[in-house]
Amino acid sequence: TVYPPDQLMQRAEILRQIGEIEADLQHRSPDWPARLAAWEVEASADPVDWTVVRPEFDVAGGQKHYILDDGSILAAGYAPTKHTTEFVITTGLENITAVRLELLNDPNLPRGGPGRSIQGTAALSEFRLEAAADEEGAKFAEVKLTGATADVNPPEKELDPIYFDKSNKRRVTGPIEFALDRKDETAWGIDIGPGRRNVPRKAVFNLEQPVSFAGGTKLKFRLTQNHGGWNSDDNQNHNLGRFRFSITSAAGAKADPLPAAVREAFKTPREQRSPAQAAAIFSYWRTTVPEWKEANERIEALWQTHPEGTSQFALMAREDHRPTFLLARGDFLKPVREVSAGTPGFLHPLTPGPSPARGEGSKASPTRLDFARWLVDAKAPTTARAIVNRVWQAYFGTGLVSTSEDFGLQGEAPSHPELLDWLAVEFMEHGWSLKHLHRLIVSSATYQQSSRVTPELLAKDPDNRLLARGPRFRLEAEAIRDVALAASGLLNPAVGGPPVYPPAPEFLFLPPASYGPKVWKEEKGPERYRRAIYTFRFRSVPYPVLQTFDAPNGDISCVRRVRSNTPLQALASLNEPLFLECARALALKTMQDGGQTDPGRLAYAFRRCTSRMPDEQETTALLGLLSKQVERFSQPDSKPWDLAANDPANPPKLPTGVTAPQLAAWTAVSRVILNLDETITKE
Repeated sequence: TVYPPDQLMQRAEILRQIGEIEADLQHRSPDWPARLAAWEVEASADPVDWTVVRPEFDVAGGQKHYILDDGSILAAGYAPTKHTTEFVITTGLENITAVRLELLNDPNLPRGGPGRSIQGTAALSEFRLEAAADEEGAKFAEVKLTGATADVNPPEKELDPIYFDKSNKRRVTGPIEFALDRKDETAWGIDIGPGRRNVPRKAVFNLEQPVSFAGGTKLKFRLTQNHGGWNSDDNQNHNLGRFRFSITSAAGAKADPLPAAVREAFKTPREQRSPAQAAAIFSYWRTTVPEWKEANERIEALWQTHPEGTSQFALMAREDHRPTFLLARGDFLKPVREVSAGTPGFLHPLTPGPSPARGEGSKASPTRLDFARWLVDAKAPTTARAIVNRVWQAYFGTGLVSTSEDFGLQGEAPSHPELLDWLAVEFMEHGWSLKHLHRLIVSSATYQQSSRVTPELLAKDPDNRLLARGPRFRLEAEAIRDVALAASGLLNPAVGGPPVYPPAPEFLFLPPASYGPKVWKEEKGPERYRRAIYTFRFRSVPYPVLQTFDAPNGDISCVRRVRSNTPLQALASLNEPLFLECARALALKTMQDGGQTDPGRLAYAFRRCTSRMPDEQETTALLGLLSKQVERFSQPDSKPWDLAANDPANPPKLPTGVTAPQLAAWTAVSRVILNLDETITKE
């Protein structure tokens, strides 16, 4: 979990106030160290001897489960929102009286877990236990449970909207008793709010009668998890993430109320504990002191104001080496021999260096950091060239090496090899500065040439590989959309922030168009007009307008886009809702700021889209279109607001002297200007 700057400040202030309250408690109770020490002697003793048991398999199927070295189970892969898992263990322990379920953290879980929900939480709808003799043909019989305890028992709370299952039933989470009440609508929850939810938890279930069989006992743990939402493809699960089972024959077993961090701190001698360990012990102990109830309530209220934060992926070095094999014909079931990390021998050598994931002087395999250093080494012949070539491609439409995705023997040779090498060296010698590279290219005489082409040049060099003229090519998909937004005055210039959801057909996010149902909450405010780079895209459902203009899918890397010209592109830029909104906005802006005459208004709108004034022929054609559209929309029942307003029932306020038919006519003209070849072409 990470926090933006404002939430970091809020969190720091909460922790500061909690620290002040605890410091005041210590100041007003000088004898607290002795009282804490006496409590610790009693609390550190754990009277229950637990035996961790490893399950044999999950007979219910569904999501994947991995058995880890400590006997815990890690859920992974597909996460169903409603399911029941069953785990069977065999034990020789006699007179089993209780079962413990531990929920553990794991870096593979959202926010570290211990659950699989997007917040790292979980909900256990029902826990049941069955037993059988460890002999062939023995049948399982349900074991009656008399009660349960847990180290966290949050108050009853209705599920968050993300877990809506379309049943319209009131479903809640709450104390551990909810896991034994045989009700599908209740579940044991572990969420006590942000800042404290992603910690290990535990629950103990007591048997009415001890269970054991002479030749050994089989136990089946049945975990029902039905508190997810309706759509398993939209992160609506509420499942356990990593958990572990233990059993005991001790009488009266209860869940250890001490947090795992406190129990771990007890293992360190008091005089050797870190400040964080001492603070963790005190923070828990104060909650057990009756006379500090008022202070504890103030601290609890502060925790309830803790910011939510957001989740962020983090790279973690593996502690164990994962073998990699050469596969026969690419078949993962047919490994041939193990291979190690390395680089081609005909290039400069890869020398492992110091790394956070490896101690000084270690001779372990090269890391990703070593590989990154190798890529940008001054001796590297390819990296700088590839970067320079891609930047050149962005400006000229074609790279110095046209096959920018392939610098190998099967790629095209550079059209200007000396220029490519010089730019690469210049790039490296200026600290790999992209700003320097961009400035160098755009200030060059080569880039600043006119893009006009003579018949002789076109015949000799149709693709401009000789760079005898300036670049001219259609803009990429994202830029086409942004040009329309900018010309119309709608573009939201905000930089950064989360992705946005502009208009898109609803059917795209439902089967069979989509692999599974997806949520697409269309933006209604200024976020609707953010730059196209912020448009959310599913790998399996690309944003249709951008794809129409050759934006690639998100499931593969694309270095060089194709450029096509199809009727679909004209249909999209004429009729797609956001392009139509741009035409309406440009028409209204033209009426407001373009002057009082039609020729002046036309010049204003034309220049916003093409950066030049219209010539006489263009002016005549567009004013003729305007006249015909004014006549058309002045007819009875023509409904000009259907074209001129985003919401015909609430049309925009018109400038003085402007009528609805005029605005509708200018909307039609704006659609034409926004769709000119010159509007969406770089030249």
